[in-house]
Amino acid sequence: MRSPQPAWNQRFIDIFEGQEWQDVGTSYYRMNTGTILPTHGDLYLKYIDLFDLKGREHTIRRAIVFLEDWQPGHYAEYRGQAYVNWKAGSVIEWTYDTPHMAANLGLTPRYTLQITGHVDD
Repeated sequence: MRSPQPAWNQRFIDIFEGQEWQDVGTSYYRMNTGTILPTHGDLYLKYIDLFDLKGREHTIRRAIVFLEDWQPGHYAEYRGQAYVNWKAGSVIEWTYDTPHMAANLGLTPRYTLQITGHVDD
């Protein structure tokens, strides 16, 4: 959310705003070979502060859009379930406190788009 975004980024924001998400932010991520993000829950500290969501954390949503087809060694896990063999454009969504992890044990970078927003109580 700090860096300039591609010109076509607004299309993603429009899609999620069409699903009643508010204050939608995006961040593109390149996960290089050998990178592992162990199981964790996101804290959203800056997002909570920016949009005055203290005490309303349960309204926060996160989505990951896979920007390329799955490649060997690319791995994701959400709610304790492995996620592989995705196609470009596949989306995984969760609420603020969902445990998840990601890893790249393959030979090529893994590209994703992270989308954050919140919904009404």
